[in-house]
Amino acid sequence: MSVVSKFLKGKWMEKARGYAMNPQKLKILLMQLGKYLSKNGLSSAKETLVLMKNYLYDISTGRYKGYDIKKLSIVVAAIIYVVTPIDLVPDFIPPGFLDDLTIIGWALKQVASELERYKQSLQKGDEEPETKD
Repeated sequence: MSVVSKFLKGKWMEKARGYAMNPQKLKILLMQLGKYLSKNGLSSAKETLVLMKNYLYDISTGRYKGYDIKKLSIVVAAIIYVVTPIDLVPDFIPPGFLDDLTIIGWALKQVASELERYKQSLQKGDEEPETKD
């Protein structure tokens, strides 16, 4: 069974829903992600994780409101997975980051359009989605 299949059959998405609707839990997750990003061996995924971190931060602070809740849940589930020290392959075992990188890559494919929309809103300087009068 693949890492992604095991991830999807696990409770990661269920946990993510609890975090996605709770800004305080998102902020705690962001702190954990900050610690995770300081680890060695993540160079290939660091840019994606920083983007996901910024995305979650802007949602948790209310700066970015035009997000897709399903895509948010995928990002949150992936982040919960990677910051959890005991996941499918614990990080202290030599190939331990390989499963994390697999989940990050899978999540990125699932939410690429959402993250692109988020990046575009940053480039425009939008703090909130446009509203019709």
